Amino acid sequence: MNKMLTSVIIPPMGACRYGCGTSCAAPISVFWLAGVVAIIYSLFGGPTGAEGVDFYTLALGVVMWFIASMWTLLTMSGLEEDRCKGIFSPLNNKVSPLVDETDPMDEVRKAKQG
Repeated sequence: MNKMLTSVIIPPMGACRYGCGTSCAAPISVFWLAGVVAIIYSLFGGPTGAEGVDFYTLALGVVMWFIASMWTLLTMSGLEEDRCKGIFSPLNNKVSPLVDETDPMDEVRKAKQG
């Protein structure tokens, strides 16, 4: 519940705390900030300078906020579950060393000692 609430109210914080913050937080922040700015700007008349609230700009801000929230939720669900589960899975590309292989850093350690 806390993850969902954080990702809906403040999507960049949800991406940093519960998702892959290094690659997703910046673009999510851009969408979220654009949404926040559009919502605030719409309350002051928007780009047309209309009296009262500009509902087109308000709708644009809400849509941008919604995109940021959904992006954060999808990022968090993608980390919890491996959806590919096959040849294209990121978990499939990890190569584990064999038992009889030597450590490549042994040569570096020998060079430092000798």
